[in-house]
Formats: sequence, structure tokens, C-alpha cells
Amino acid sequence: MSIYEKIEEMSNRLVRDTPRRISSRIVLYSSGAKAKLKNAEYALSKMRELSSQSDNITTSTDQDFLISEKLQFYVDSFFAFLYSTFDIISQVINQKYKMGLNEKEVSFDKVKRKLNSSHQGDSIQVLFNKVSAKTFFKNLDKFRNCSTHRRQIYIKTTIETATPGYSTSGDIRIVRRVLCDDPLSLNPKTKRNRELIEYCTSMLDKVKSEISKMSLKI
Repeated sequence: MSIYEKIEEMSNRLVRDTPRRISSRIVLYSSGAKAKLKNAEYALSKMRELSSQSDNITTSTDQDFLISEKLQFYVDSFFAFLYSTFDIISQVINQKYKMGLNEKEVSFDKVKRKLNSSHQGDSIQVLFNKVSAKTFFKNLDKFRNCSTHRRQIYIKTTIETATPGYSTSGDIRIVRRVLCDDPLSLNPKTKRNRELIEYCTSMLDKVKSEISKMSLKI
């Protein structure tokens, strides 16, 4: 069963047990969670398309934007959309548990605090705390914070030339992009060697796994 089917199943289950006023919001936010995940997937697919290109070796058909500018847009979008999936799932929990938070006040952190104060020991409370303690989640939060509130995420791009003679088209030129270790640092480093596509793919898979678990616990 896909993550989208699991969210849909969660929505259908919750709707059966809640008044219409609440159930309509649960359906709305469940659809929003699926949409944000799909947006993140689309951003990653565009990053893959651009990953072998660079401003130096590719002529863009779009005269208004460089390859690097388009890639940067999709990277920033990816992290913003991916993290917002947790915020929107938190909207569902706000409705399910009748927390009373206004829509514009809901966030993963605020709902986690509500769960900790009023629902100690509940499976969803335990899961929220486990997720928030994981390294991937902390990194996702940093990348999202950088792209949304600070500046563009730092990406180091290098172009490598392979040994001549192994391609009939001449030199083999390989574009490699690495994400910074700490996106909140003004002096970014890349010692962790986070290859862009590989790292983002892993991040997406981990988010899907956690959202899948949450959809079963809510």
C-alpha cells in the first residue's frame, strides 16, 4: 500500500468516528498532506532532470533562468514542501484530539507540546517525540528553515572530467552537487559529502516512512 493510500485510509477511518464539521476538515488536511508529499516528489524529479547539467556545460532553452537558478528553486521547494507534510498531519491531529488550536497556529512543534501536556503515553504522542529526536528530522527542519526564512540552501557544484577515449563524444564531463553540512551556518562546509539527489531521495523515503506510521496511530 502506498503512502497516499495509507493517508486516504486514515482519513476514511477518522471521518467515520467524527462529527461532520470536524470530518470535513480532516478530509481537507489529509488531502493537503498527500499534496505536499506529491509536490516534494515532483521537485525531486526536476532536480534529477537537472542534476547532470550546469551553467558551464549546458545551454538552457529557457533564456530567463540559468540551470543553477532552476535547480536552486527546486531544492528550496523540496525541503519546504517535505517539512510541511508534518505540519499538515499535525492539523489532522489537532482536529482528531480537539486541541482547539486555530489553523494558523498549528505546527508540528505546537501539536507535539499539546500531546506531551495532555496525551502522555498515547501512541501518537510517543511517535511524535521519537520523530522529533531523529537526526534526519532535525536536519530537515534546518534545511526547511534556511530555505523558508533565511536564504538559499548552499550547494557545492563541481565538474569533473573523466579520462579521454572512453566516449566517442569526447571528454566525459560529470557534474557533482553536494549539500552543505549545516544550512544555518554562514560559513558552509561539505565534509559530510551529502550528494544532492542521493541525500534528498533518502530524506523523502524517511519522511514517507514516518508519515505512514503516524497515519496508523492517529
